[in-house]
Amino acid sequence: MAGPRHIDALVAEIGSTTTVVSAFDGLVEGGAPQLLGQGFAPTSVAAGDVGVGVEAARTSLEATTGPIDPRVTLATSSAAGGLRMTVHGLTQKMTAMAAREAALGAGGVVELTTAGRLSDHDLTRIAAAAPGLILLAGGVEGGDSEVVLHNAARLAEITARPIVVYGGNSAAADEARATLERAGFRVRVTANVYPGVDELDIVPARHAIHDAFEEHITHAPGMERIGEFVTGPILPTPGAVLIAAELLADTLGDLVVIDVGGATTDVHSVTDGTAEIAAIATDPQPHAKRTVEGDLGTYVSAAHVAALLPEAGRPDPLPPAVPSTAGETAAAALLARTAARVAVERHAGQLTYLYTPRGRQTVARGRDLTACRLVIGTGGALTRLPDGTSMLEGVRASAAGGERLLPPADARVVLDRDYVLAACGALSTRFRAGSVLALMRSSLGL
Repeated sequence: MAGPRHIDALVAEIGSTTTVVSAFDGLVEGGAPQLLGQGFAPTSVAAGDVGVGVEAARTSLEATTGPIDPRVTLATSSAAGGLRMTVHGLTQKMTAMAAREAALGAGGVVELTTAGRLSDHDLTRIAAAAPGLILLAGGVEGGDSEVVLHNAARLAEITARPIVVYGGNSAAADEARATLERAGFRVRVTANVYPGVDELDIVPARHAIHDAFEEHITHAPGMERIGEFVTGPILPTPGAVLIAAELLADTLGDLVVIDVGGATTDVHSVTDGTAEIAAIATDPQPHAKRTVEGDLGTYVSAAHVAALLPEAGRPDPLPPAVPSTAGETAAAALLARTAARVAVERHAGQLTYLYTPRGRQTVARGRDLTACRLVIGTGGALTRLPDGTSMLEGVRASAAGGERLLPPADARVVLDRDYVLAACGALSTRFRAGSVLALMRSSLGL
């Protein structure tokens, strides 16, 4: 009897409701990269062991591929509900904003952002947020140290002991770290997220948060067992998608990736915008940015999305998690279309006007998506419901233009038909970029 088929990689994407296991081969030098198959199963948090869902999804996969023996096994996860975070900086428009960008880009769920000195009320709000990680920033390099040291001392007063990532003025790093470690915190020091005026450096903090995520994710029931057979770190799924988006942008140019889920809608963009808008921009933006809209989804958040529609056009009843009838499918598609449009509008910046002694001046605030000529849809709603491409067309600017800095009206819209972007983000940590790009381009039809 023949043994199992040897393959290059198996990737498990452990979501809050569904687990997907994907098999890949041809990723080594000289190979022909291919997706061999996928298996799906409900995520088994309620059963007390997410490994049950992973095993069920693998069984589903091997029903079509036959027994397999992967050389590398990788995983991404959001099964623990995401990494709940609080973010604390010196000023709202500078270090707090930069720290928040780092947190969201790494896949964190930011529950609270503060600027300035932490107060008693702030400590109460931090306790209520129950973060798994605190990102502490403040002061440009060589600038203010007093506020970030004050905040380190105040954080030592809270009862919980989440991981603290320090991304503030390096001159205060050692003292802040000592204060927090004496109080029993685990502290990770990274580069200043806002080293100079109008200068962001959030990539090192993103990596530190990814590392902290792996420690946090073991709290999902059974996740420690997954860690025993996974090769390398367990990445947060949104962070893996952003890694994939950055890899694609290196080859395809500026782009936007939209993931409409049952509870949230994530928007990832990789762009520096246009020179025209940069000349009138009022705040710096990272090259790669993620936003998460916690009130936009097709199931858990369906009522919030329906409320954005005209009353006569709202689906009644709201669709279940997995639509099974034509009416449920149409309702889910309407919600997905609306969630995608609103999420991109929130992600994008806009043109506004200032009135000065010299007259009206136009300025740009927020994210400039006008250079993004590629819009990608991923996730279950956009890739599994019919007409996913048409759902995405509404996120582009109208031919008449407007004040929102949206992708242009003629931007190309494509779908991650094989549902592999998150898996490819994980694969890129182990295999050469060319092979991973080939898988993504095949899925996108590019």
